Amino acid sequence: MKQILTGIYKNHRTEWYDIEAIPTGLKWHLKGRFGKFINSFQPGKVAEGDFAQKVLLRSRRDDTRVEAVSLQFRTHRSLCISSQVGCAFQCAFCATGRVGLKRQLDADEISDQVLYFLQKGQKVDGISFMGMGEPLANPRLFDALRVLTAPELYGISARRLNVSTVGVIPGILKLTEEFPQVNLAFSLHSPFSEERNQLVPLNRMYSFQQIFEVLDNRIKRTGRRVWICYLLLQGVNDTVEHARALVHLLKQRPVETRYLYHVNLLPYNVGRAVPDHFIRAEQTVIEPFQQVLQQNSISCSYRNSFGHGIDAACGQLFAEYEDVSATKKAPLVRPTSKVLSATPLREREAQPSPALTG
Repeated sequence: MKQILTGIYKNHRTEWYDIEAIPTGLKWHLKGRFGKFINSFQPGKVAEGDFAQKVLLRSRRDDTRVEAVSLQFRTHRSLCISSQVGCAFQCAFCATGRVGLKRQLDADEISDQVLYFLQKGQKVDGISFMGMGEPLANPRLFDALRVLTAPELYGISARRLNVSTVGVIPGILKLTEEFPQVNLAFSLHSPFSEERNQLVPLNRMYSFQQIFEVLDNRIKRTGRRVWICYLLLQGVNDTVEHARALVHLLKQRPVETRYLYHVNLLPYNVGRAVPDHFIRAEQTVIEPFQQVLQQNSISCSYRNSFGHGIDAACGQLFAEYEDVSATKKAPLVRPTSKVLSATPLREREAQPSPALTG
């Protein structure tokens, strides 16, 4: 068994026949049970540019598609991987939300996106769950985190993993309980409730005021920084008044945890099928906004985006699906997912999916 695990997770073999340390009969058995290839995805179109590489991955099981991105920074390489096929939450500015939710990814499918880039010989320094889908709305995310951090499997440090959420409170609580060292980013995008309702509809269920109370407790318990993601949209949420309201919101945090909040100001990336009234904020607007934060001792930075030119930046992943906003929407069907087997041979018997968290 150890030889199989080593062949998959340490040597990054692509086919069962590539694992030298196991007998031929076992290779035949594995091929018959799982197919010729180890990875659950078949790679498709690859696009490169802006220090990013985006790959379209097709499920060998049902031909559904997701996209994953490899980002080459000056000092390291980070992956942006998907947790769902599409997304149910339909944030106003996000192309993935226009796809709708098709199904959950299982734990193998989530981690196999990482395996794909490792099989291509890339050295992976960090992994962000910021691709297609809301990570904390997929219960299988936690199985995937266990696979990625297990020493006998991928062996990636929890501190090199980043989970992004629009505010699924039960998922945040579970992440804090089970993976306190995994980094968390909360997508806020507006300090005004009614406006955030329009940008992030989940705010009607879990208000950002409730979410910040949960984040305060997470910081107090873990001592770990929380990133507040704020997408700057020209003429929408980029005014000095917004900046001052954001300062007020963060100044309300308990003094013992306040300093561990960091605001990431993000450029807007025009996405496919997204309303064209959303525009990237200009530098003349960004600088005054950031100055308000800095003058009030709010830790912040402006993060430039990679992969914008190949539709690989935040909010642009679409995986070549049709624009559901241009067609009649089918009723939302609860997706199916696959439960990670306790055996190391990557069993994949289908199980009914738990209800979406939130």
